[in-house]
Parts: sequence; C-alpha cells; structure tokens
Amino acid sequence: MSGKRSLLFYGELPPDAIHGIAYSNMMNLKLLKGNFEIVIIKEKSTLSSKGPKALIKIFRRVKDHCLILLKAFQKKFDFFYLTFSISFSGGLKTLFSIICFRLFNRGKVILHIHRGDFNIWYGKNLFNRLLANLVIKLSGKIIVLSEIQKTAFNEIFAKPVFVLHNTVEYEFDNTLTEKKNNHFIYISNYLFEKGIFDLMEVFSKLLTKYPDITLHTYGAFPTAEIKEKILRYCNRNISVGEVITGEEKFAVIEKADCLILPSFNEGEPLVLLEAMSVGTPVISTNVGLIKEMLGADYPFISSPGDQVSLEGKIVQFINCNGHLQISKKLKERYSLVYSNNVHALNLNSIFN
Repeated sequence: MSGKRSLLFYGELPPDAIHGIAYSNMMNLKLLKGNFEIVIIKEKSTLSSKGPKALIKIFRRVKDHCLILLKAFQKKFDFFYLTFSISFSGGLKTLFSIICFRLFNRGKVILHIHRGDFNIWYGKNLFNRLLANLVIKLSGKIIVLSEIQKTAFNEIFAKPVFVLHNTVEYEFDNTLTEKKNNHFIYISNYLFEKGIFDLMEVFSKLLTKYPDITLHTYGAFPTAEIKEKILRYCNRNISVGEVITGEEKFAVIEKADCLILPSFNEGEPLVLLEAMSVGTPVISTNVGLIKEMLGADYPFISSPGDQVSLEGKIVQFINCNGHLQISKKLKERYSLVYSNNVHALNLNSIFN
C-alpha cells in the first residue's frame, strides 16, 4: 500500500482539449500526484458541437457517467475533483457526474469554477439558479479564481470557498529588454467570442497608417469555414498559424512586443499569465477577471466587442515609451500572486 489518499478526476486534458481549463487541470493533477493516487476519467469534446458532433458529444457524456459510476463502485475515493461547466447543458453534465459518484462513494466533491462569469450566468434565469443550487449543495468545497469571486460567492452560498489563481506550465528566468519592433501576437483558438475577427479588422485598418506593424496569430480552427475566413486576412504583415505549445509558445510570447487577447468572455486566461511571467505587455478586454489580474491601473484594457476601443489601445501601445516599466510590473505581479510556488501551496491546502 502506498499510503497515499485517492482522488478521482473527471475533466478535459491536453492534448485532446487545447484551452486554458484543460492545461490548468493538467498542472493541478501534476502537483497533486505526489500526495494522491489519482484515477483520471478524461472528458473529450470538440470546438464545434453542431449536427452529428452534438450526438457524439451526448454519447460521450453517457459513457463518461457510466465510467464514473464504475470507478466509484470499484474504489473508495477521498476526493472527486471536477469542473463546473458554465452553461445549462454543462451544469446538467456536472450534476449527473456528481450524482453518479455519490451513488457509491462518500468522498468529498471538490468543484472548480474556472470562469469569471458564474454569477452572471447564475442570475440569468430560474433554471440556472435551481441547477447551480443543487450542484453546490452536493459539493463539499468550491474553488474560484479570485477574492472578488469568493466574496460574491459567499453572498449566495453557504459552502467553503477557496481561491486558487491559475499559473503557467513553464517558468523561465528571462532578462527583460526594451522592444520597439511593434510585433504583436494573438494566441488562442480562432473563436468568434475570442474577438479574433475584431482584431483582424482593426489590424488590417491600422496597416494604412502603421505599415511596419506585424501580427502573428496561433490557435485551433473550430471549422473549415472559420479557417477560410481567417486566412483571407493574411498578407505580408499578418500571418496565421496553427496551435503552438510548451517552450515554443513561450519563446514566441517572449519575443513579441505585445500579446493581444480581445475576448468577449474570460476567467483568468492562462495566455495572459504566460505573457506576464516573461514580462510581455498585453492588450486585453475588461471581462472576467482580467482587470484584477493586470491591476486596476493597467493602461491597455479595451471594451469587449468594440473595434474603436481596441484600435485606440493598440495605437496607444505603439506610441507608448514605457514598455520596459510595464514589463517589469507585470512580471513582478506574476511572481507575487500567480507563480508555481504560490499555486502549489494554495492547491495543497485545499486538498488537505
């Protein structure tokens, strides 16, 4: 016998899922591995859930719930760790997952809320509230991304709530230098809600006045149609790439003058933390927890879905002379709040 406690995990993981929540799950499991015997049920999903793919998704969920039932029956677990999916169908999936576990197991359910818009979703309608109330009631501990979320959560629910900020997969001790190449990057999936089309329109327009600026984008295409639309923006200043990961991703981020993420909705996006960890300035939107991440006085925050606002922030960055000072502040903020060491301490205390 190893003497380790046991943990059942259900959720998305790389390489099947390429997004922040999947990578966050992977890092958390890696850190917990030293103290737990972990059994993983990997959730598989696709970027597109329309037509036949929707039926495949339903079949996979039924299969996953059968696996949860089986594992809960076969072994006594100390913890069941999963993510709350912020949608009505996702909430139902979370509820059925917990019920399947609870039928045969008394282990503590730890529910991780990775999104910054839980309270907005919760307040939309009665069905969301009833579903969330039931899921929370069946859970033992709740993990949220920030102190602001914790305060808001405590006003609604009487459950233990813990703050666990995201962190990055790799940390590098790089030297910060002043950059003035006006080289911008976008790293995220090519989804409409990530603001990629706003970025492409704005950047194409700015090339008339700023012919030396460049934009390199990286990510996964959800459909062939979206890929075709994105590739139409390619020219000598704008290049479109596929997914990059690991050290290659960090090298691209460190080399860039600025990372742009003009999303309509986020929690604590890992790509912004990756930029902060190497001191690369970012331009992003005032959604989710981004303003809290970057600091209340951070100058390059635009309004979501507002191309004029996004254009103004890019122009402001181009004309700014204090890039190095911004880089130092972002890297220092990362070290104090989001580093691997801070994350590991907080994670272990939650699963204590």
